[in-house]
Amino acid sequence: MPKTFIITLAVFEALLILVHLAVYATLSAAFGIGGVWWEALFVALAFTFVSASVLARYFSHRAVAWYYAFAAYWFGLVHFLFGGGVLFFAAMALSYAFGWYPPLALLGAACFGAAFLVHSYATWNSGRAEITRVAVHLPGLPAEWQGRKIAFVSDVHLGNVRSAAFAAKVARKIAALAPWALLIGGDLYDGTLCNEEAMLAPWRTLIPQLPGGSYFVTGNHEYYLRNGEIGRAIAAIKGVGIRVLDNEAIDLDGIQLVGVDDKSVAEQGSFPRVLEGIPRAAGAPSILLRHIPLELEVPAKEGFSLVLSGHTHQGQIFPLNLLTRRIYRGYDYGLKPYGAMQVYTSSGVGTWGPPLRLGTKSEIVLIEFS
Repeated sequence: MPKTFIITLAVFEALLILVHLAVYATLSAAFGIGGVWWEALFVALAFTFVSASVLARYFSHRAVAWYYAFAAYWFGLVHFLFGGGVLFFAAMALSYAFGWYPPLALLGAACFGAAFLVHSYATWNSGRAEITRVAVHLPGLPAEWQGRKIAFVSDVHLGNVRSAAFAAKVARKIAALAPWALLIGGDLYDGTLCNEEAMLAPWRTLIPQLPGGSYFVTGNHEYYLRNGEIGRAIAAIKGVGIRVLDNEAIDLDGIQLVGVDDKSVAEQGSFPRVLEGIPRAAGAPSILLRHIPLELEVPAKEGFSLVLSGHTHQGQIFPLNLLTRRIYRGYDYGLKPYGAMQVYTSSGVGTWGPPLRLGTKSEIVLIEFS
């Protein structure tokens, strides 16, 4: 195990312990709870997310899935409770400054209650799978594509948190849109051990309904799976009728669709070489399907018409969207021009880690061409 990874994990776990102890201390101040057993409980809870992530990588069992789902939920909740604690001490300082001394239990109930309500909304919001309708104009569009609609989804993250029931919900919503084709921009799986075929079983009825077919490229989370599981995951995707595009171009009724494997372009300088090695028809409108919206100057130079990506989740939880906007130079979400090329980055339909969305949305994108 690399030394840098061990150091990073140790720092991450130390921060989690500090967050948990801060929440415990605030609850103790507000409600008078305390004692060695409470302290031990909060320290133990600080280890749940890391331990669940390790277990989920090596074991596929219902008990592990439940433990991972609990750990992911708690990981999100404790950070909202930390925010409630900050609010508690700020409110207490402000009230004391004005000579008002409210009961600490009442103040704690208000602050932690508000944090829990926001967390509950964010949990509900994370699984809505809203429909985002986008109009895209492509020069030289074939007549057959005028008004044609395709669905685009990314970052479904099927696994211990987003299960087959969520896959079925997404499939139903896509089917109701009656798109001509479906494009999947990576991270269909979360990267934890699961029954890959069972997760995608609800899509077996969706795929035959798509006249133009369905197409998938890998994301980074597919490669979080261990070697044997990657093969099974890809086989399950192919098994429901989805075509996996592995650094190749296909003619999609007059449009060139190019799909790039995420691992093959992970190294610095590899993306230009990969694109140059994919033969495609000159002059035809072209769509590039790549998981991460980076190095956009490369497809722009190659003359692509549209790039479809995901990965960013638009930060998933405010204010992390401010960070993703900076990292991806404004291309972390939405339809935006890049020179003559257009780029659409989806915020994703699923979630990673805690099942939360605050200030962002879970989306299925319906693109209409003209």
